[in-house]
Amino acid sequence: MKYKLDENPIMKSDSYKWAHPFCYPENIIGMFSYLEARSKGDTIVPFGLQMWIQKNLMTPITMENIDEAEAFAVAHGEPFERKGWEKVVNDYGGYLPVTIRTVIEGTRIPSQNIIASVECTDRDLFWLSSQLETNMQRGIWYPTTIASNDYKNWRAIRRYASDTADDLSMVPFSLHDFGGRGVSSGETAEIGGAAHLVYFMGSDTIEGVRAANFYYDHPMAAFSVPASEHTVQCSFGSLPWEQKKYLEKMLSTFAKEGKIVSIVMDGYDVFRETQTLCEMRDMIVASKAKVMLRPDSGDATIIIPRMLKMLDLAFGSKMNTKGYKVLNNVGILQGDGIDYTSMCNLLEVVSEAGYSTVNVLFGSGGGLLQKVNRDTFKFAQKASAILIAGSGENLEKWKPIFKDPVTDPGKKSKAGRLTLLRSKMTGEYITANLDGEHDSEWEDVMVTVYKNGEMFNRTNLDEIRARAQA
Repeated sequence: MKYKLDENPIMKSDSYKWAHPFCYPENIIGMFSYLEARSKGDTIVPFGLQMWIQKNLMTPITMENIDEAEAFAVAHGEPFERKGWEKVVNDYGGYLPVTIRTVIEGTRIPSQNIIASVECTDRDLFWLSSQLETNMQRGIWYPTTIASNDYKNWRAIRRYASDTADDLSMVPFSLHDFGGRGVSSGETAEIGGAAHLVYFMGSDTIEGVRAANFYYDHPMAAFSVPASEHTVQCSFGSLPWEQKKYLEKMLSTFAKEGKIVSIVMDGYDVFRETQTLCEMRDMIVASKAKVMLRPDSGDATIIIPRMLKMLDLAFGSKMNTKGYKVLNNVGILQGDGIDYTSMCNLLEVVSEAGYSTVNVLFGSGGGLLQKVNRDTFKFAQKASAILIAGSGENLEKWKPIFKDPVTDPGKKSKAGRLTLLRSKMTGEYITANLDGEHDSEWEDVMVTVYKNGEMFNRTNLDEIRARAQA
């Protein structure tokens, strides 16, 4: 008995796509499709296509895949273009004969511009350009949305740190990924968790770190620290002396020189436990460790300022050159209810209380990896050109196609074979015709990353981070 479905690339699609090879005009011999984020005024950070290509296009399709897909389609009520898929296997070794171009990952571009394109000019298989839409689009929109949202998070954290701190070295560790349990699947954790690491280097989502390491050639893309959770805290009991034992156990086990330990504090009385930990000042100072307290439950805009003052009284602080206090030996990690809005509110509250924002780090789960959908940036992938067969003296030529719903102008799609250009003078980006002539001021920033079973222009996480954070 099999306990796990085998991967079948042909079946990573919408059912109705199987009918489309039989629907097009007879004279089409090629097709070009593009993907964009249609939202207005957003900065988009492409990420994830290289990972998707390696996972989906670098394993050849087999006759067994075709047999399974055909049997499913017939029973499912759909036609199946077996002859075309057999050509993929027999003529192309099972690899899809398409060309994929993209804006290189980590490049910040304005929304409403092309991010990636897919083209097929095999006259029998042109429909593959559209067939890939379902699988390819979700392979791009989700990680790109996470990376683009994190650009906003990173900018906010960096802005507050620049205003309130002398040392910005903690910025990459200021938003920790707690999203593994809060997402819809392990693959979501893997893809979204990897995307988070474009801007940050703290994560407890192992699938995401492994994916970033493997698909983007990094020895260790993110880091974590020993930390308790409520199971640990509550196992000691709720009484004051029992909670003191809990804190002593965490400190004696993990508080070592040069190390960081994170301790959950809100299982019972966060202020009581904070005061108890303050009474252990000498033990913490002697350890030369950094102890992070996690308050989590309740209104963080009220709880965190009070905790900062308690910790300041016990451990003291230093006034930096910006005029803000930096606590000695301790800090706070807020890991509940964090998204962009709540995080910015807390950064403001902390700075208004006179403390540098580097005293407070954040952890985010569902708000980081799950609180998004395809409409967050209005992603869409559309066919924009078809290659028409010629006859006699009439050569084959590309014909632009587009949609323009009278009921929703916002869904008008672009037409033609497209690419993205950047001005060498101003840095401005524009979507332009791939076949057109362009002034020397403009350079094409899209590159071929896949063609007929081969990958090109691979990038790595260090390069992506450098582009994204420039």
